[in-house]
Amino acid sequence: MKNFLIIFLVLFSIHISAEPVEIKYNSIVLNGFYSSQSEKSKSIAIILHGTRGHQNLELMTSLRDSLLSNGVDSLTINLSYGINNRINDFLSCDIEHEHKQSDSQDEINLWYEYIKKIGYEKIYLIGHSRGGLDIINFYESLDSKYQKPINSMFLLAPISETWKSSVDRYKENYNIDLNDLVNKKIKKLKVNFLGCEDATVYSDSFLDYYLLDDESRFPDSDRKRFFNNGLKLHLLNTLGKVYVITASEDTVVPNTYGIVKDVTTKDKEKNIELHQVDGADHFFRDFYFDDLVEIIVERIN
Repeated sequence: MKNFLIIFLVLFSIHISAEPVEIKYNSIVLNGFYSSQSEKSKSIAIILHGTRGHQNLELMTSLRDSLLSNGVDSLTINLSYGINNRINDFLSCDIEHEHKQSDSQDEINLWYEYIKKIGYEKIYLIGHSRGGLDIINFYESLDSKYQKPINSMFLLAPISETWKSSVDRYKENYNIDLNDLVNKKIKKLKVNFLGCEDATVYSDSFLDYYLLDDESRFPDSDRKRFFNNGLKLHLLNTLGKVYVITASEDTVVPNTYGIVKDVTTKDKEKNIELHQVDGADHFFRDFYFDDLVEIIVERIN
């Protein structure tokens, strides 16, 4: 382990500011946690949790503490899922799910504007699991001039399921044809959704998470290519500098490493850098977290 990764010990020699922050989104309050040093860093990382998660998960808090000890400020945020001032707990499965991924993208944009107003030379985006997918969607939605402050993105075990694999899985497990949702034949269904068994979810919400984009936006030759989770990864070489970090023992998204590896072999611009932490699970628990942080810190300049 490199000397600069003596995590936490540095915290005792500097004064830090760590405080909850809030902003408004439509009629609800969004909350996050802003960590900075007494002399504000030139760099900050926006850190985003995964599916139905929150900013106080062990991976999130460990990342912000480790980055701070290496001279990088951070903002961890809670996606609201339509809930006012959502608490630091997993989103309940026992609700009618009307929230949308596109709303999460709007929320990330508000936090991005919040950080830009504070004033940082470099902004890094870090997203875990579905949070990595949210980060891709957010970055892709920005005009090029608004992308400039973003130095690079770190996608930690990002989601990689494709629309086709989702269609096949739901047909086999639930006898539901997801294409009927696209054709507006189903308005609401009870099905596995974002890891919730037998969740009640509106079809528009389901499609917003799994279908992810309007195919009519794209040229005729591409209109049948649904811009879903997996295909988003296939577009990594159209984005800025991207670091994808996977876990060898990941049972949640076991195909991500192979999908991204195929992309990197075709990456003429070499903007994608792929790493795999041997022995780690989806959340990079225990000592494998140190390996994860080392990869990130070495690439934050």
